[in-house]
Amino acid sequence: MTKPEATSPHDIETVRQLLFGADVRRLEEQIGTDRDAAAAQLQDLERRVGERLEELSRRVTAQLDDLSRRQQQHADRVTQLLDQVMAQLGQRVETLVGETRARLDELQQRTAEVERRKLSVADFGATLATLGQRFTEGGKGSPDAG
Repeated sequence: MTKPEATSPHDIETVRQLLFGADVRRLEEQIGTDRDAAAAQLQDLERRVGERLEELSRRVTAQLDDLSRRQQQHADRVTQLLDQVMAQLGQRVETLVGETRARLDELQQRTAEVERRKLSVADFGATLATLGQRFTEGGKGSPDAG
């Protein structure tokens, strides 16, 4: 019997190519085509996701701008209302101060009038007392007294 010769890996590869060469080449071409299609789909997906993100970014920016504008309008309105309230409070304070001063002047006038009346009554009382004393003293010295 003859001894089989040792086969090298190169020889096995050659046999494979002879037996399966067309199928392998076709499968490799299909894999390459599928890989290219998947890469194209991935690029398209990345492009669409990028466009969507840009659109969302524009929307968010527009909404933030609108919110900022509305907040500024609100702040302006609050400032305007506060200015009005402060002006009204200032006017009211001035009015109250004026009224208070007028009432204090009136009270001072009334107090002065009461003091004058008090002095007048005191003078009148002193005059009556003097007259009464004179009358009493005069009655003692009169001839009818006795």
